[in-house]
Amino acid sequence: MSPRYDVPKAAPEPLRQVQLFVNSTDVEHGADWLPDWLSERGLAGELERARGLREALRLLVLANNGRVVDGDALALVNAAAARLSIRLDASGALSVSGRGDALDEVVAVAFGAMLDGTWGRLKACRNCHWSFYDYSPNRSATWCSMQLCGNRTKTRAYRRRKAAR
Repeated sequence: MSPRYDVPKAAPEPLRQVQLFVNSTDVEHGADWLPDWLSERGLAGELERARGLREALRLLVLANNGRVVDGDALALVNAAAARLSIRLDASGALSVSGRGDALDEVVAVAFGAMLDGTWGRLKACRNCHWSFYDYSPNRSATWCSMQLCGNRTKTRAYRRRKAAR
């Protein structure tokens, strides 16, 4: 089970599912919960496909922080998108759905969020790369948590300034 310190910055459903998938690894401490995530969804044999997709989506989330999108990540997500179905409903809205498994659904939700404008609020912490949802009015949040990464960053900056005096 992944840690729960992201709950205050949890994305609204269904984008929360993408956030949980991206956060199925703790980059900072080297923990990987992806095998558990896959077995809960009956996809234990898809570990390599899931790892590649997770990292590609993480790079796209990091791009929401202003980073350049990696070409290999784009190619992998575009290949996954080929498995999606896009439809126009009676109200004229586009809907995106996966045709197969839970990984297809994660990609469908990501593309749906890109269409409805909520994707840009899903960001990755510049320190630990943990995915969080930016609830700030001006979309300027940069840390997963002020108590964790924000505090670490500000403390380091304070110590550097103090040592420079």
